[in-house]
Amino acid sequence: MALTNSDRIDRAFSLLSEGLLDLVDPVMTEVFHSEDWPTCLAEEDARKYGGSPRPLNKLDPHVQLRVITERGRAFSDVLSRSQQAYASELREVRNLWAHKEPFSSEQVLRALDTMVLLLRAANAPDSAADVESIKQELQRTMLAKQVDNEYRRRTVIKLGAGDGLTPWRELVHPHDEITQGRFAAAEFAADLHTVAIGENSNVEYSDPVAFFERTYLTEGLTDLLGRALRRVSGQPGASPVVNLQTNFGGGKTHSMLALFHLFSGKHARVFPQAIQDIIERSGVRSEDFDGLKVRRVAIVGTSLSPASGSRKDDGTHVNTIWGELAWQLGGREAYDMIAADDIAGTSPGDGMRRLLERYGPALILIDEWVAYARQLVGRELPAGDFETQFSFAQTLAEAAAAVDGCMLLVSIPASDAAETENSGNDLEVGGNNGRLALQRLLNVIGRVADQWRPSTKNESFEIVRRRIFQDPFPANNGAIAAIAKAYVRFYQENPGVFPKEAATSDYEQRIRDSYPLHPELLDRLYDDWSSLDRFQRTRGVLNLVSDIVHELWRSNDQSALIQPGNVMASEARINPDLTQYLPDSWKPVIDSDIDGPESIPAVIDRERPNLGQRLVTQRLARTVFFGSAPRSGAKLKGVDRKNVWLGAAVPGDALGNFPTAVEQLSQRSIHFYEENSQYWFGTQASAQKTANEYAEQLRNDPETVLAEVTRRLEREFSSQRGDFARVHVAPETGADVPDTMETRLVVVSPRYTWRKNAHEKSTAFQWITDALAGVGTQRMYKNTLVFLAADFDVMDRLESATRQYLGWRKVSDSAESLDLSAQQAKQSQEKVRQANELVASLLRDTYVWTVVPIQNDPSKPVGFDTAKLTGSGVIATAISDRLRRDDSLISLLDPEYIGDILTGELRRVWEQDGELSVKMLWEWFTKFPYMPRLKNRDVLDGAVERALVDVTSSFAIARGKGSDGRYQGLIIPPDNSAHFAVTDNTLLVSLEKAQNQKDAEEEARRTVVAELNGVTVDDPAVVGDPTGNGAVGRPHSADSGSDDPTVLPPTQAGPRHYWASVELDGAGFSKQLIQINTEVLDHLRTAGARLSVRLEIQAEADQEFDSSLQRVVSENSSSLRFRSYGFDD
Repeated sequence: MALTNSDRIDRAFSLLSEGLLDLVDPVMTEVFHSEDWPTCLAEEDARKYGGSPRPLNKLDPHVQLRVITERGRAFSDVLSRSQQAYASELREVRNLWAHKEPFSSEQVLRALDTMVLLLRAANAPDSAADVESIKQELQRTMLAKQVDNEYRRRTVIKLGAGDGLTPWRELVHPHDEITQGRFAAAEFAADLHTVAIGENSNVEYSDPVAFFERTYLTEGLTDLLGRALRRVSGQPGASPVVNLQTNFGGGKTHSMLALFHLFSGKHARVFPQAIQDIIERSGVRSEDFDGLKVRRVAIVGTSLSPASGSRKDDGTHVNTIWGELAWQLGGREAYDMIAADDIAGTSPGDGMRRLLERYGPALILIDEWVAYARQLVGRELPAGDFETQFSFAQTLAEAAAAVDGCMLLVSIPASDAAETENSGNDLEVGGNNGRLALQRLLNVIGRVADQWRPSTKNESFEIVRRRIFQDPFPANNGAIAAIAKAYVRFYQENPGVFPKEAATSDYEQRIRDSYPLHPELLDRLYDDWSSLDRFQRTRGVLNLVSDIVHELWRSNDQSALIQPGNVMASEARINPDLTQYLPDSWKPVIDSDIDGPESIPAVIDRERPNLGQRLVTQRLARTVFFGSAPRSGAKLKGVDRKNVWLGAAVPGDALGNFPTAVEQLSQRSIHFYEENSQYWFGTQASAQKTANEYAEQLRNDPETVLAEVTRRLEREFSSQRGDFARVHVAPETGADVPDTMETRLVVVSPRYTWRKNAHEKSTAFQWITDALAGVGTQRMYKNTLVFLAADFDVMDRLESATRQYLGWRKVSDSAESLDLSAQQAKQSQEKVRQANELVASLLRDTYVWTVVPIQNDPSKPVGFDTAKLTGSGVIATAISDRLRRDDSLISLLDPEYIGDILTGELRRVWEQDGELSVKMLWEWFTKFPYMPRLKNRDVLDGAVERALVDVTSSFAIARGKGSDGRYQGLIIPPDNSAHFAVTDNTLLVSLEKAQNQKDAEEEARRTVVAELNGVTVDDPAVVGDPTGNGAVGRPHSADSGSDDPTVLPPTQAGPRHYWASVELDGAGFSKQLIQINTEVLDHLRTAGARLSVRLEIQAEADQEFDSSLQRVVSENSSSLRFRSYGFDD
């Protein structure tokens, strides 16, 4: 559970009382001459203020603080007046705490800080450290709260690069030499020789105090300084010989300088506190350190001449490395001890031990020994021969180990330099001779020396940050923490897009530690660039980062962090820093494909505002280059997509634009490669160049491109028609679309496009207008056509993508004749796949305009209604769905709607004739765009059938019309018992005409009945069934007691049974069955006959029916409930 401020005060006062007890108790015991001084104090209070004595406890912080403040003179020997004031302040805090007063975090922080000061004054370091821990915990809590508040405040504005996040330049300032461009690479290269002889003009390297003030003390360097202190001060167990084994530029020379300056003779108190702490922890007291008289030897092999030696100011001529060592230890006097061996070029043997015993304690630093020794291979020079070097190395190491207070540090390149031929380490080792010298030196020094490496990668990050940037003001720490939190929040909100570790709290801390440099920038520098020849690791990183920061500062960069995407590879300072480590062939690649105002990424960003407004393509290209260029000679060249996104993306980016930018790079850059989500640039032109050239040729051959688009359209609609009877893809003219009553979709050729805001200027508009008008003869069935047209704005992209697809397909198909490498062939296959997917996607995005003919006013010309398709999926289905939603294509028609049409659009015809055949009505639906557009004839027939039972139907239905002008099979809805099959001859009859006929028939019936007598019927409405619709009623006797007075005349029996037999064509009997039902059975069913229809099947085969067919037919016969069936011989 989190601590409250009251908890912190409570704990702190407990620690305070423990720490003050040893200070207060002796003083107060002396004041009252009693160890039970609290009782004495209570009695004194009772006498002074009255009342009985109250119990007091010497561990009560209130009692302790009270006696310090009230009896200050007694404590004057142990606490100064200002220190006693700490107790007075804390006494007030204690009173507030005792009365349960609330404390703000700032008040608690002040109280804890005062407690620490008082405890240190009371010589209670352990208690002070414990209170300091509470204070630090509170500071972390306050900072976290500040970060959260800062983040919440800034997220009111959408986070972005410079939008909602403070630019790095406002929170941290580079050192002046960085911003002013006054630095040089040499300033970063610490030179032990020039410092040792006093000729280094750079104060940061030549002055010990300034050196340590700018030096970041890594764990390794701290350890090395401690070892040296223990060794030269004579402590047992300290390392006498150390091998500073690092890669080129790894910090060994800087480490030697640190040792050289540590024993410069300056007093401990002038050094930064961190150095004083190291001295103290090494077991050397300050006064002892000040009294150390350490002789320093600094030998740099590249500053010595094996052939001519060197002449000193006192006239001494030195030939060998041991002669140089002796002269630096003690001048001419020391040199004379081994002069004979120096002149002869022989190892001094035991004379070296005697030399160290006389001139110790001594610190001996030897750098670049391999560079010195390799000059002696196969040569006899005044410096001695090659073998003598290693005899001396062994002698020196043994002497340093034998003489107390002497320490030898030798800088030797990392051991892998000796094992790798033709590697980058040749720069430091020096070819075969250098490797030979390194191996021999390692054999000698490696046996007796302790191995040491100066810094870890994370510490190197801090070295670079401190060397380039000033420390930020404490007030800016909250904003820096908010930036780190914002970036990690951005990574967390996009899972799967970035490396997993980027979404952790550890990564957030890494961002804060390396600020304003993004960790990915430093990772790429140390993991990739440091592997290159001559890069010099930390020194190379410093050189490159200093130029990057200078250019960004000069260009007023507003980024929140400095990422790989910020590295302007084409800038005058940065470009040489990058290309000096790369083959010369990279220079034109950077200019054309990676960075610069006219580079491909810059052109893409200018052409596409959604990318250009945040320089997405340029940032991605820089990131890919920065991560892949150092790997160009490796087997694994690419940078994983997640790391590319990590190096380029900033909070506020629309990550959906990143794949688009990569796609554009892939299509247009001839040096960009992509494989399995790995991206890289290379100096060898990819197959992209050949593909681009062919694609460019196709600009002069548009028919090939249009033919490919048409082929894809035909494939799209070959099996998917939606609600349409037919789909016509890219007909040349309207004459190629049959003029029938079937509802059809016409996909307009890609030659013709539709403009969103300028329909009548669209080429597709003119083509559709001509198609409806017809050529030569007028098109009759205009209301059966729906058109699909390509979008003018997207068509260019589709054509471009299609050209790229055809270009890559040709490259892939011609891989053998083009002599493509295996990688290029694989790339071309992948590009064909990607280009094919892009064309398919763009085809869907291009053909989005549905155009349907409309005519709101029959007296005016036909117009068009348009709708834009959205979403994805099958185009025909999407069109059908959209048209149904807009009622532009009706698949289910309400019978009431037919009545509205008869009294609306067809009112003149309906009022004039009072009837309309279904055939004629269907023609009206298919001919005239002012009519609703039906999916097919079944929609109309179904509506007519449903009208039979519709209580709101505004028309009657008849099977036809007889020669006498009367309607046959006339039904006035609703009639739930009616059965009807709609045909072309079916008539829709006005209710008035239908009722008139019904009334006339009723009147005729009653006239007949009135003339007859003797028989009554149950239902007078069907007597004689004059309409032919009903069955004859059941007769009753006139005197049967019936209430019906109607008398039915005697009737004469007639035929009441119909039978038929017909032979059906086995190949096409379904059509015959429909005709039989319509022309025969419907009439019998209307007459009220009870129908019995039997189907007899006889099937003869020339060969036996196989068992599977027998099983299927038998199972289906059973499920269809055949009474009898079977197979026989």
